[in-house]
Amino acid sequence: MDFSEIRPVLSGVLGAIVATFVCAAWARWLPKRMHGKHADTLQFQHRWAIRFANLAFVAGLGAALWLYRWGGYATNDWRPLGLGAGAALSLPLLVLPLAAWSRRCSAAEAYVAFALNQKTPLWVLYPLLLLGLPLFAFSIASL
Repeated sequence: MDFSEIRPVLSGVLGAIVATFVCAAWARWLPKRMHGKHADTLQFQHRWAIRFANLAFVAGLGAALWLYRWGGYATNDWRPLGLGAGAALSLPLLVLPLAAWSRRCSAAEAYVAFALNQKTPLWVLYPLLLLGLPLFAFSIASL
């Protein structure tokens, strides 16, 4: 076994170690309470909104894979990847308030609960998700 065969494994292990340290460093910036509700309570109350947002994220990425596999796009075409990544990033922004409003809950609480569940500070997660909107629009326009 030569180095080129184990290089992806080493890269994955190193990436996991870095991600663990980043999550540990970000933990201090996660909100502990919102509107008098503890973080665990928020996550429990909005667990279905979080699940639907995660499902929407996976569906966006799955759409890109589907387009590459059965949509007739070449593997080096960027448009299905842009469409899938844009949908994956922007769909949670749509799903979270809809799921919260369907239960007569606060959309702001659902957004905070989602950030808590992802273990990512609000100032990192939501600008990243907002970047999905122009990516999705640009990908749709280029199809």
